[in-house]
Amino acid sequence: MTYISETVIFSLTDTLNCTVMTPGQKILLGADWVWALLDKPTKNPRIQIAVQVLHLPENHGHSKPEETCEESMELAQMNDKNTCEKMVDFCASVGKDCYALFLFMGRKNDKDNIYGVLSNNFHAAIGKCDNIDRALVENFFKGSRYLHTPTGMMQAIVSKINNDPLTLMIKLT
Repeated sequence: MTYISETVIFSLTDTLNCTVMTPGQKILLGADWVWALLDKPTKNPRIQIAVQVLHLPENHGHSKPEETCEESMELAQMNDKNTCEKMVDFCASVGKDCYALFLFMGRKNDKDNIYGVLSNNFHAAIGKCDNIDRALVENFFKGSRYLHTPTGMMQAIVSKINNDPLTLMIKLT
């Protein structure tokens, strides 16, 4: 709701776009929603951020998604990848201007704030035979001395030199 309010207040509806994934898209792509920074006047996406929300384990229910088409469910079951890996694959297939943002609704020592890890280079972990999962993403916070603000995150993305990898830890609240 904050996103919608802010984009309308600041007249950014032709600059920023948010697409909520359908239940089938969530299963296939691993993302809950995708933010896009649009080029004017074409409104083509210049930068995309695929977002997945990771809840604390005790809050993470195993509820079934809404009814989706049978074909999507069958395709998802044939794939051995978890939702984190699916989202990283999705972002890598789009290119270096597509970022995966994993949001944590609370962390072990701070359950009231929202944190995130954003990167356009998670796929590099696949080459090192690491599984891309919650534990790998949370590990980015170990030894991290600086947490970006949402504004700082967007500034870093927009000012990044083409095709350079970028990984940031963010505190959103």
